[in-house]
Amino acid sequence: MKKLIILLLILPIVSCVRVEDLSYDGIESVQVQSVGTSQTAIDLFVRASNGSGTNLTVARAELTLEKGDRTLVQARVDEKVKLPRKFDGTVRVPVNVRFEGGMLGAIGVMSTLSRGVQGTTVSGVVVARAGLMRKKYVIEDMETERFLRQFGIKLSDILQNIDL
Repeated sequence: MKKLIILLLILPIVSCVRVEDLSYDGIESVQVQSVGTSQTAIDLFVRASNGSGTNLTVARAELTLEKGDRTLVQARVDEKVKLPRKFDGTVRVPVNVRFEGGMLGAIGVMSTLSRGVQGTTVSGVVVARAGLMRKKYVIEDMETERFLRQFGIKLSDILQNIDL
C-alpha cells in the first residue's frame, strides 16, 4: 500500500509537460473533407513538436469566434489528437466548423477575417492529457489577436490556406 501511495505521488511529477517543450510551427495545409449547409469538416495539417518525454493528447476542443454578442463561427475537435513524445513533424487535426447563418454566414466570416480580427473574441474549452494527468483549459472572451499570438498563429497563414 505504501508503494502505491508513493507511485501516485511521483507519477504526476514525472508526466509533466513544460510549455517550452511544445511548439507550433504553422499550418502546412488544409483539406476540406465535406461541406454542408450547416457544418463543414476540414483536416488541418499543422507542424508541431513535443520535446518532452510524455505523450500529449488533446481529447476535446471547442472554440467560438464572436464579434460583440454575435457568434460568427464554432469549431470543434471531437477526435483525439496525439502529439507523441520526442515528436517533430506534421499532425492531422480534424475540425468540424459550423458557421452561424450557414453558407451566407461563412461568406460573412471570411469577409470579416480578410479585414482583420479587431473586435472579435475567442471563447471555449480545450481538454488535454499528458501521461496520466488531465487538464481542462477554459478560454473566456480572449481577444482573437491575443489568442492567435499566444499560439504563434498568423492570420495571414490561415487566410492563405483557405484561399482568401
